[in-house]
Amino acid sequence: MARQVKIKDIAQMAGVSAGTVDRILHNRGNVSSKSREAVEKVLAETGYKFNIHTSAVSLKKAYKLVIAIPTAIDGEYWGTVRKGIEHALDEYSDIAIDCEYAFYNQFDIFSCRNSFRSIAEKKPSAVIIGATFASETVALCRRLDKEDIPYVFVDSVIDKTNPSETYSSDQNACGRIVGRLLNLFTPKDAELAVFGSRRIGNERANNSMTRMKGLMEYFGSLGYRRIIKESRISVQEPEESKKDIIRFLEDNPAVKGIAVLNSRGYIVADSLAACGIKDIRLVSFDLTVNNIRCVKDGTISAIICQRPELQGFHAVKAIIRTLLYNIKEKNVHHFMPTDIVIKENLPMYKEIYVE
Repeated sequence: MARQVKIKDIAQMAGVSAGTVDRILHNRGNVSSKSREAVEKVLAETGYKFNIHTSAVSLKKAYKLVIAIPTAIDGEYWGTVRKGIEHALDEYSDIAIDCEYAFYNQFDIFSCRNSFRSIAEKKPSAVIIGATFASETVALCRRLDKEDIPYVFVDSVIDKTNPSETYSSDQNACGRIVGRLLNLFTPKDAELAVFGSRRIGNERANNSMTRMKGLMEYFGSLGYRRIIKESRISVQEPEESKKDIIRFLEDNPAVKGIAVLNSRGYIVADSLAACGIKDIRLVSFDLTVNNIRCVKDGTISAIICQRPELQGFHAVKAIIRTLLYNIKEKNVHHFMPTDIVIKENLPMYKEIYVE
């Protein structure tokens, strides 16, 4: 995105002070007609759009925003969250925000712990947190609460914390949606499987546990029983995972539907395709580059899309509201639209992925 013209740029081009531009934008008066004409001419030439958050106060004060999220690679889920964050920072570039990332490995609780412990040293004004492990997130939030540092969650809601706001999918509902899709896609006498990720440490991902709970609640509500098996794959060792997946299916030949409770559905899909297995329906999460490829070729039947870019964008807006105006929302938890994407409607989502 092109750089937005700032108030200080307008002032320089018009030959006036930033304070003069601020008074004109806020219609506060005490400005000569000559200065007003000069500023209005530059505003018209540049097509400047006044940002409601911009003020003399925000121009003078600098804020330190720390973003604690899993390693964000372009084309993957957290890379899209980061794109939304950076989009918002560009949109509100008149506000002096110094942004610093504290990345961690989402499959390693110790990496998360080290990253979260480093945040205090960065002396943040506010923090955006992409929470994977509940225990580490609670510990971080207690430190932030003690220092009166506001924080916003993306992707997950963690109990025993006090965020200013949260932006995520309703993860329990996502689990129920996956259960309903598998039930529709497969014969009623077929067995089903649920795959999660192996992680270093003794704690599962918060979202995966919540989705699993929702999925089991859905199947528990049916008037008949379906057999559900569980397994895990290693994202960091894909070749070993492929062997484990094939071994699992050899041991469970009645499985005809698989749910992958994270964004790594393509690992299972590619393993099935490599072995020529075409009679298993697969549901996973997020429009990553690899998952999109598998939806196109039919090896993934459906994807649950959580609008990660929208989560990141709104998280920054929430931080700005808190830092500048101390606005506290009555509705703290904001659930994003949750879409079911299949091969037929995938082309309608080109705005949120790059082919």
